[in-house]
Amino acid sequence: MGDFNYDTYCGLYCGGCSIIKAYQTGIKDPLACCLGDELGMELKCHGCKTDTVFGNCAVCPIRNCAREKGVERCLDCSDFPCPNVESMQFLLEMLPHWKTAAVNQEYIKNQGAAQWLEQQAAQWKCPDCLTDYSWYAAQCSNCGKDLGALKPYRNSFDKRIFQLMAMPKPEELFEQETLFKLEGTDLVKSQNDFVYKSLEDSNLLFDLYYPPDRLPGQKLPAVVMVHGESPLPNLKDSKPFISLGRVIAASGLAAVSFNHRSMMQGFGMKDVIGDIESLLKFLADHADQYGLEPNQIGVWSFSAGAPFGLYAGIHNTPANIKCMVSYYGYCDFVSLCKLLNIPLDENALAQIEQISPVNLLNQNPDKIAPILIARGGNDPFPGILESQDQFIKTALTNNVRVDLYNHPNGTHAFDLFNDEPRTHEIIEQTLEFLKQHLWVI
Repeated sequence: MGDFNYDTYCGLYCGGCSIIKAYQTGIKDPLACCLGDELGMELKCHGCKTDTVFGNCAVCPIRNCAREKGVERCLDCSDFPCPNVESMQFLLEMLPHWKTAAVNQEYIKNQGAAQWLEQQAAQWKCPDCLTDYSWYAAQCSNCGKDLGALKPYRNSFDKRIFQLMAMPKPEELFEQETLFKLEGTDLVKSQNDFVYKSLEDSNLLFDLYYPPDRLPGQKLPAVVMVHGESPLPNLKDSKPFISLGRVIAASGLAAVSFNHRSMMQGFGMKDVIGDIESLLKFLADHADQYGLEPNQIGVWSFSAGAPFGLYAGIHNTPANIKCMVSYYGYCDFVSLCKLLNIPLDENALAQIEQISPVNLLNQNPDKIAPILIARGGNDPFPGILESQDQFIKTALTNNVRVDLYNHPNGTHAFDLFNDEPRTHEIIEQTLEFLKQHLWVI
């Protein structure tokens, strides 16, 4: 047992780790049961600072960064706190033992690592019989003492965190095509790379998709697709939006995919809002040039792009936007900022709450266009289901037309990953919703 090392880079104490304790003793707490029995992961680890580490820990960005820089712990790094640390904050609600990391870092800073390790070794022992226990153990494995009250955090975790960790990387995600197919998608006509907004160092572009049976000079209603947050540029050329653009066009509507700036790329919320508003205004001003009906626009937004798409359709209730669709998306800006670890003081929080789509539902609700919300019941992103549910509740309170489609088995991006009848049904009904509201002139 002497080759175990309980010190860490981030401030967690490996001596209380569910994986290590299961490996050492064969006794599994609920987290170890979930990882080992349900997910089939090998519960083998000697500690974060050894070469024998649990699979998830081996790819931890904090661990890999510290080892690359050669620092003993994050506190010793001149960049601390850094984006790697901040990017892990989403774990606080789903794996609440992570809350001990910040407290431990402060202890180490004031008392030193040696004293901290002694303090932690005593803390993670049953006070009655001195048997070691782990992060989510409910009772002492030796004497049965209730351990829940001894922990400075909620003694339960959210299993969706492991779905979130298993989500593909952005470059992999954007190689996936929509699962729904329509006859004629291979005959859809596309026109690409039109400029709708010029910035100092680049142009923002959009693409158009037209039905194969479009008549010469015919003006069509258009569906504008709003992508979510990503560190990658040029999402309009990714397979999800190319394939969905073709499906929309094959259904008889024009489709518009476009690039906008994102907060993950270092831009502000106002920049994203401004880009979407610029695109919508450009399409209205140049509708004749592109064969579009300027007063028949639908907005279909996804994931972290949903609050921006909903904002565009609800703010000032623009008359030319006839319907909105939100797929597995946040419906308020505050939850999105929390996900992206964007700090908000009281003034900023109040301003963002005021302009969030969920609160805009209270303004002129009788003028708000119909909305379709599609949610994945197994969506792992923190706060996303709560955000959607609050939006739906507020919409119903204000008697706004809202159609809800719940996918009980659906995870995030279910239209790309959940190939089952409910996925196809939701997409089919979404297309019918769009056609119903956009073909009425």
